[in-house]
Amino acid sequence: MRSLRVLHVIGGGDTGGAMSHLLPLLSALERTGCDVHLLCLGGGGLADRARDRGLPVTVLPMSGARDPRVLPALRCILENGLAGLAGNRRPAPAGHAPARRWDVVHTHGMRANLPVRMALRTLRERPCLFTTVHSDLRLDYSSSGLARAYQGLDRITLGGVDRVVCVSEALKAVLVERGYPAERLLTVRSGLELIGDAPDEVSDEASDEVPGLSAGRPVRQARPPQVGTIARLVAVKDIDLMLEVAGRLRRTHPEVRLIIVGDGPESARLESLAADLGLEGAVRFTGRLDDVGPVLDELDVYVVTSIFEGGVSMAVLEAMVRGLPVVTTAAGGVAEAVVDAETGYVVERREDRGALAAALAERAAALLDDPVLRARMGAAGARRVRALFTVENTAAQTLRAYERCLAARDRLL
Repeated sequence: MRSLRVLHVIGGGDTGGAMSHLLPLLSALERTGCDVHLLCLGGGGLADRARDRGLPVTVLPMSGARDPRVLPALRCILENGLAGLAGNRRPAPAGHAPARRWDVVHTHGMRANLPVRMALRTLRERPCLFTTVHSDLRLDYSSSGLARAYQGLDRITLGGVDRVVCVSEALKAVLVERGYPAERLLTVRSGLELIGDAPDEVSDEASDEVPGLSAGRPVRQARPPQVGTIARLVAVKDIDLMLEVAGRLRRTHPEVRLIIVGDGPESARLESLAADLGLEGAVRFTGRLDDVGPVLDELDVYVVTSIFEGGVSMAVLEAMVRGLPVVTTAAGGVAEAVVDAETGYVVERREDRGALAAALAERAAALLDDPVLRARMGAAGARRVRALFTVENTAAQTLRAYERCLAARDRLL
């Protein structure tokens, strides 16, 4: 059986959760035998990261997020495969047969969704079209008007999409509630790429015998307890709530430290808020880090305070596979990875923010006070990730969806 030719299209500047989901997936699809290619609309860090992985990638320059001049070149690539690049005066990448067209085109994000859907409408022979929804559009933009406009455009142009991939059951439920066709929606959760040796397993019995040791976690010298998170500093992550949780924790655990990894438009305001709350010296903002492993190894508890997470957060999966118990709000996809009272704690969001902060602080304090409980929950979380949330699982589910779509199309021809 010949390999499937699959083109993934995304905005080149998208270096957030979509990138951490997509690039490991493309590498895993290559390992299954798929002939994958990444097309970035506009330059940015995503294309650079893809090249670092050795993935075949092409960039179509754009002067802005809505540059219509990209459409002719995009249409040519969609219709003619990599032979379309010749019309754009770019050589086809080595190792790829230019004459073959795409079996599947798979888009990510509105910057890619709209132009690809517009271009495919003009083609006589159309590949299967997939779109992955990574987040709630209503929460992606600071302007509610812009969010409504993009959601309207998404619905209007959905007719040519064969399958809409949701990265969590929670996100799928949101789309069904908003009138998206349930028969076209499927859930494929993000998976973690485990490179090299997996962390050593630690059984529940072993963790009872060695307090403070959890799955694959290093034994550390005595130091103040630390909690933390990795997040883009935007409103939907509700880092304000995390700072309030830290303040409450310090009433009972005055030595506790909070580490926040990430950057974003809220950075300056949040650092100022931490100072206003008297948390100077107790909170460390690291900014964006390419390698988060050393920070995760410093933590005792991983905390999430998001209002909503469209998918199963890759940062949460990284924390879990390293043996960290997670305390989280019931924030969409995160609550599908964390099992309450087994791999951490899941706290329902409440209108009373004080009560919510108190509940989160109470769960974190219980873990800080009980190293055996931390070890047991951390080991359970690591086992859960390795069993259910690997990129190989994600790639296998994605490939099955492609094959079913192509088979259904062939039956109609």
